Amino acid sequence: MVENYFNNLDVIIIATIKDVAKLANVSVSAVSKAFNSYNEISEPTKERIFAAAKELEYIPNKSAVDLSRGKRPYLGLIVNDLNSNAVCDEYIFRLLSGTHERANELGQEIIIFTAPQIKKLNKSYVDFCKHHTLVGAIVHGLDADDPYLTALLESPIPCVLIDIQKTGDSTAFVTTNNFEASKEVVDLFVLKGHKSICHIAGGATSFVTEERKNGFLQAAESHNIASENIFVIQGDFREETAYLNTKELLKAKKDITAIFAASDIMALGASRAINELGFKIGKDIALVGFDGFKAMEYTSPPIATVFQDFHAMGRIAVDTLLKIYRNQDFNPRNYVPHAIFHRGSV
Repeated sequence: MVENYFNNLDVIIIATIKDVAKLANVSVSAVSKAFNSYNEISEPTKERIFAAAKELEYIPNKSAVDLSRGKRPYLGLIVNDLNSNAVCDEYIFRLLSGTHERANELGQEIIIFTAPQIKKLNKSYVDFCKHHTLVGAIVHGLDADDPYLTALLESPIPCVLIDIQKTGDSTAFVTTNNFEASKEVVDLFVLKGHKSICHIAGGATSFVTEERKNGFLQAAESHNIASENIFVIQGDFREETAYLNTKELLKAKKDITAIFAASDIMALGASRAINELGFKIGKDIALVGFDGFKAMEYTSPPIATVFQDFHAMGRIAVDTLLKIYRNQDFNPRNYVPHAIFHRGSV
């Protein structure tokens, strides 16, 4: 299937260089020289070529040119988005670091794309990967119900998913064992004597949300915590949402003594609510986050967290993607070890 994908690259580009040459009434070499800024092509001719290219929505395919010159094709990394929030983007940086480091060691090149960037071009992920002649794509942060993601997974394009547990003939995933990690947090709460506990869940369309919530609930049940002392509220992976919902819950249920947030960002929101209501973190209410952000070390008290090794995930994703591309045996399910950083908040 992967081999067929690369054998049929010539049918995926909507407009070819020949189409542009025909519309502009010039030779193919003239079009190539115009896009490569050769001086021998006159300005009027360049303008005619560029106008034809614009009309046909033709984009010079640099990676296809490189491929014809014997250069290796690129690896693609598709993330949901990049923004200026340094705390939120820490795990993205760690993932980028791991993928870039491993690709560099293997003499491969990796290009980063964002989902909004691709959709702005009115292209599916499948067409985008084909157009850029990508070996395949490492994907992180997309919603479970994204139809573009579904189409990508149904295609023969090699794909490695970060934190999305789906597999196929050309699809693998790399993740933390979110279910087991969440159970371990509840085990810690019980060990510390907590009997009324709360979980702040992530976004409804996120794959990891259900895993973390189910791990929490199953562990609570296995420890015979009464159902009326088990609470789940929404945080949507947003600090403000976690803050508001935690504050509302604690006002109504003042006997809650432990909170497990499904992300560090939500743990920060919960900590704000706890402090504003006059409770002491680590004394009145235990608090644990998830991700392992560096910033959690510098709160007062430092907030405990489940550390995810996104750097290792990036490295494994590169290795796995190249194995799929080369039709080698690959592990479709890759779990990276995690650790709970015990700090003052517990």
